[in-house]
Amino acid sequence: MKLNSALLNSTLLAICLVTILSLNGFSQPDYVFKNSVLLSGTDKFAGALYLFPSVKAGVDAIVSINSISTDIKIVDFDDNKNGGFDEAFQPRINAIGKTNGYAEFTITFVAQGTMIPLVMTEVPATSIDVDGNTNGIDSMLEFDEYLTPGAYQLDYDMVSTDLRFMYNTGRIMGKNNRGLEKALIDTLAMEAMFSVIYPNTSSITIRIGLDNRLNSSTTRQRSVYFKRFFFQNSYLPVSNLLSFIGNRKTNNNVLLNWTMSSQHDYAVTDVEKSINGNSFFSLGRVPVAGKSAALFFDNTKTTTGAYYRLKMIDNNGKIGYSAIIYIRSDGNYGKMKVFPSMVNDNTNITFSSDNTASAKISLFDQGGRLVMKKDIAVQAGNNTIALTGLSQFSTGQYFVVISTEGHQYTQKIQRSN
Repeated sequence: MKLNSALLNSTLLAICLVTILSLNGFSQPDYVFKNSVLLSGTDKFAGALYLFPSVKAGVDAIVSINSISTDIKIVDFDDNKNGGFDEAFQPRINAIGKTNGYAEFTITFVAQGTMIPLVMTEVPATSIDVDGNTNGIDSMLEFDEYLTPGAYQLDYDMVSTDLRFMYNTGRIMGKNNRGLEKALIDTLAMEAMFSVIYPNTSSITIRIGLDNRLNSSTTRQRSVYFKRFFFQNSYLPVSNLLSFIGNRKTNNNVLLNWTMSSQHDYAVTDVEKSINGNSFFSLGRVPVAGKSAALFFDNTKTTTGAYYRLKMIDNNGKIGYSAIIYIRSDGNYGKMKVFPSMVNDNTNITFSSDNTASAKISLFDQGGRLVMKKDIAVQAGNNTIALTGLSQFSTGQYFVVISTEGHQYTQKIQRSN
């Protein structure tokens, strides 16, 4: 985002914004954040409470400043005068030299004209223009951190992103990693954007921050736009991928198997691995055109746990990614374990099989009705199976059942709000 001292003149800015809107197929956000009013507290200080009226039909938003890090200050609570979007929440913050901090905001949706919280079916929050700049060995990097006390979905362009994602208990941070300055706050630079989508919630909490390693202070305009975006190389699971299974062999090699529907148009699959679940590297490429199943051996004899995903590339070069599975480092699974058991869209099943066999995974609701079924092949030893597509079901309790060779194993899971 732009430095305060580097704002474009109003004429040039208007021309650029018109060009951006025409190229990007601009559409209205799901929520509109403008015309804020201070309700209580001191403007731009921790404890202040603001009202955004009519963010949606019949809905207001109450925004509180929860906390502000030392050496960080809010210059403008919601700056819509210097570019970006009127409809986005756009605080302008300042960080002194050699400091790293944030301002934390909670946004609560309430019935219009009241303080009564309303549960929204979905709240999509997209951080725009999370950029930075580098000056020699010093740099200034922007970040947004979303608190994730319940279910959420992360989406971004996994191929061209300028961001690095850090996962901590109860929160996820997207931070600029390249130090490349973007000219404007716009939605064309998707490499500097990411979305966090919350289902069935009345409030979200976000930390908007700066890691300023420069000697001088800096003021940055930030933007959170409440709308889903389509990312070309999305994190969201690909269609036509029916199953993805991993199995650790006795020699610590890992065997990966996946199956695809007959309608798929994938040309190749790149198998990718990560030790930390964030930074992935390619292990190899498997041709899959015309195939319904494929496999890959990771012969690196990894003794620690590792994450795996599939990069599916179709005949037109479009890229999609599978769900991520985690292969544990030991064999102490028991026969079956589902983790996490509190789920939104996907989870992992670990299953220990005495031999190579056919198995069936079934999902039953709490009334005993079968709502999902898939056939898989398991290998001797410990298998990890990605179970996806659970967000289509209502919240509540479900039972995962694995059936093989006359035996059944069951674990209860909870589809969360």
